[in-house]
Amino acid sequence: MWQDPQSTLDYRESTNVVTLNRILVATDFSAASDTAFEYAASIAIRYDAQIHVVHVIDSGPFDVIASESKSSTLAQVEEEARQKIECMLTARQIPAEQYHIVVTEGIVPDALYDIIRKQQIDLAVLGTHGRRAFKKLLMGSVDEEVFRTAPCAVLNIGPSVRPIPAGAELLHILYSVEVAPDRSGAAKYAVSMAERYGGKLTLMNVREDLPASPNKRENFPIPVESWIDDHIVRGSGLRNRVYFETGSGPAAEAILNYAWNADVDLVVLGLHPMDPIIAAHLPKPDIGYEIVSRAPCPVLTIRNV
Repeated sequence: MWQDPQSTLDYRESTNVVTLNRILVATDFSAASDTAFEYAASIAIRYDAQIHVVHVIDSGPFDVIASESKSSTLAQVEEEARQKIECMLTARQIPAEQYHIVVTEGIVPDALYDIIRKQQIDLAVLGTHGRRAFKKLLMGSVDEEVFRTAPCAVLNIGPSVRPIPAGAELLHILYSVEVAPDRSGAAKYAVSMAERYGGKLTLMNVREDLPASPNKRENFPIPVESWIDDHIVRGSGLRNRVYFETGSGPAAEAILNYAWNADVDLVVLGLHPMDPIIAAHLPKPDIGYEIVSRAPCPVLTIRNV
């Protein structure tokens, strides 16, 4: 794969390098998870990473089957899942030494968390159907529970994300900055991926205390030079590809509007700690889930601890 020499130089010289050696992608063979797989495969190729393709079988429905045939039925389902994953990997021409197929039984968030922890996964890629209303009354959506508890970064592929074209690049990254100084771990990912892909990085700060006004531009409240010095190594070409935007009104709406209108390829968000069960019972979706479920592009979430 051809790479811009300057972007490679930026990446090697940066002190904010994020290593993605092991990538997990969960699939239930839906259209949403197919798109997630394509993004995971593309990133794995870019980073020369190992990719773990995981399918979790909910064994609950099999409890109605007589015990003597339950194990054979589950074994058949597992084998069919493995074959489907093999077809996906073969179609993407991913070499056998670069992937691992995992088919297991259990509760999906728990099973994924266990694999992420045991395999020391650096990035989990999840597709979401965006169906929240019923599940939020019970236990919260699978993807929200994972991105709020996973010990790694999570790339969320929402229902509005279109399938990734072959050879597509993450050339415009949007990072939401809240306060100065910016100590969010998400900043490191935003900078490192912009350097890796040779793309531009837009920093956005939203003033929720001001009414939304598309015709009014405020001064960017975060000291620009200070942020660049704190997060981007001197000599990096990314320093010439950093842009600043301000927004007003509800944060989710401001970020989503810009993402839709500015051809953003990736949104990077730092998440505040929140129990996923509490998040599921909020009267309305929180900012993180609102952006994930409505963004036109993948959303990379990193828990701030």
